[in-house]
Amino acid sequence: MSAESAGSAALAHGPYSEELANRALPLVRRIVDDVVKRYREWQDAVSRFEYATAKSTADAPDPEADGLQAEAERMAAEIDACVNELAELGVECRAFDIGLVIFPGERDGRPSRFVWRRGDVAVSEWRDYDAGSASANGTSSSMPSRAQPVAGNTSLASRSRSDGSRE
Repeated sequence: MSAESAGSAALAHGPYSEELANRALPLVRRIVDDVVKRYREWQDAVSRFEYATAKSTADAPDPEADGLQAEAERMAAEIDACVNELAELGVECRAFDIGLVIFPGERDGRPSRFVWRRGDVAVSEWRDYDAGSASANGTSSSMPSRAQPVAGNTSLASRSRSDGSRE
């Protein structure tokens, strides 16, 4: 069974088993490698954008800032496409910077989650999973949505929603 069909099988047959998650890793690994690489490039683009806007004023905007904003938005869209590709496989991307993903699964008839981090050989079971916990639902890396405009001197990487969580 190929990695692509392993991922499709997970969607067609329900939650991942540990074996099925490990068989999906070749495809997931390639996608996660792209996420990590693009996330680092996005962070660099955001830093360059922030520098360009910091040295500009309302009377003298930096012409480079618009191009850098567009570059950061393009990179965010590429990361979003990778995350969507993982989601189509039933895999949750949790940390763009380290390549952490979660395979929702089942073990012994109980809900479980299998975790994989870029560089790991195989998935491992997330034993302390609690569906209602903040750690189960949060991410360690933030990225703006494509709909969120980049303007002024506001850092994309440090924007937070009103509830205090990162976007």
